[in-house]
Amino acid sequence: MPHPDAQTALEMLEYCRFAYKAYAQGCVYPMDPFYESHGAGMWQGARDRVLAQVHKLLGSEADIHKFDPIEYDLRTPPNPRNGVVYRGGTGASPYILFQPRELDRSISFSKGVDLEGEDIPVKVQGLFGEQTLLGLEHPEATGSKRCCYFQGKTGMTQTHPKAGWASWMGAAIYDPDLQRLVVVFRGSRSGSGGRALGQALVNSAGSPDWVTDMNHLKEARVGRFSNATLSAGFWYAYESCQESLAAACLEALHGRVPREIIFTGHSLGGALAQCAYLDLAGGELLEKVYAKIRNQVRVCCYALSAPPVVLGSKSKEKLELHIGGAPQVFHHFSPYDAVHNSKKVNTSGVTAVNSLVGSVTHPLTSPTHLGLEIPLKDCTLAFPDAHEPEEVRRGLVGLIRKEARMGLPADPGFWPTFDFNPAGAWGMSVRPGGEWGAEALAAHLKIALITSVTEERARLRAQLWADVVKGSGRRKDAYAVVEDMDGDSFDAFASACGIVTELSNPFTENRKQNQLQLRTLRNEMIKSYQGASGHKASSSVYFVMLQYLTAAQYGLDIV
Repeated sequence: MPHPDAQTALEMLEYCRFAYKAYAQGCVYPMDPFYESHGAGMWQGARDRVLAQVHKLLGSEADIHKFDPIEYDLRTPPNPRNGVVYRGGTGASPYILFQPRELDRSISFSKGVDLEGEDIPVKVQGLFGEQTLLGLEHPEATGSKRCCYFQGKTGMTQTHPKAGWASWMGAAIYDPDLQRLVVVFRGSRSGSGGRALGQALVNSAGSPDWVTDMNHLKEARVGRFSNATLSAGFWYAYESCQESLAAACLEALHGRVPREIIFTGHSLGGALAQCAYLDLAGGELLEKVYAKIRNQVRVCCYALSAPPVVLGSKSKEKLELHIGGAPQVFHHFSPYDAVHNSKKVNTSGVTAVNSLVGSVTHPLTSPTHLGLEIPLKDCTLAFPDAHEPEEVRRGLVGLIRKEARMGLPADPGFWPTFDFNPAGAWGMSVRPGGEWGAEALAAHLKIALITSVTEERARLRAQLWADVVKGSGRRKDAYAVVEDMDGDSFDAFASACGIVTELSNPFTENRKQNQLQLRTLRNEMIKSYQGASGHKASSSVYFVMLQYLTAAQYGLDIV
């Protein structure tokens, strides 16, 4: 049977980064997926009106109106070769660059399947016009891995076990050289953490990922495991992606039999990975296929910073009977991580909430970890930093150094963040940190900024915010310039975009004159943004426009 290995755990953390990157690529507007735009807060009236408008435009069913309507492109599978810029927080929270790394570059074929497990066609431009493919070949790949992305839902509860919000949940990746299939699940995303926690805990509303997280102590009795009790939030989320996941595994394997299958994930992803492991080892996932090869394949799960998924020791005993022995689940975590429910976390907001919810809902049932728990002693940061992938990586590197008596190089590119201020001074709005020594990172950032926000999407997002200004309670004509697409602000934005297009052409004449005109327009928009800063809806219109212009400015070296 497999044994826990820190080097493998470190490699699985890289797969977790890959899953986070795929999620960000699936966001229609990754630089502002939660409609934060300008300003943050626990409650934001203008933002609420925007969310209601998005639900209306999407035609959302009534039982999912409680969720933040994050727009995902579920008809275009992520591309491992592309990078993306993602903003997961609010206010001054840094932006994240997800750049293609060695794992991404080693994938020679990629595709995606939908919730029902059906192929998602990909339209590409070829020499003879547009072609429709069922997957993308990557001839420049450094390896021969085969990847298939799968979809799932989060946000389901005991009351509404089927009502969730769909997104890209992870990928199945087969390495023919190692004869190994890795199934990785992404972790949760939330925007404003305080608001997400409050809404999810009180009303099971807001961020669907956090609704799943906050339902971790509600029971789901699973019949095929002799009614063992699992976390309702995590099990329902896993069940939602079962069809898609099964199809993705078969696509990745492409008729081959692996020697090893590893399930992995960080945080929420680690919980879902445990559910998938249980379902393969003793349940229904790939039941007919796996039954024929059970004795040939090693199966295990590397759960990183993961919460427990089993409620009660009795349920743990039932599960062990079904999988035929001790679970091959290996938890690597910081001793100070409250999400893992570590005993070293004596006081924190999360532990207080867990205690309160547990005493009210399940006073006699305690969450229980499967398998082996491996605290990373080199992790020293307090929660919530203790939960972050960078801290886990630091702990794993320290463990490897002790086990192998060898050091590992620093990895500043794992989760690189940078400051991005659309209303900042000309040429100084994008500020990578001091660890950005590698020129390759800066080049990736420029490409990712250009592709992460387009003029069209910026215009649509700005219009969403402009649509709610009218109902703000302000004077009727207070923000007339942003009330419709014909307003002065949109005219200025159109002119600025036209200049950006001109400057993107290296053969354009009058470049200095165009640059001066662009600076003038941008400065005028910054003044309008600052003048409207007292009202989040109107200032957000300018923020979205400036965000696109700043990204284009930096990406195209327009300074």
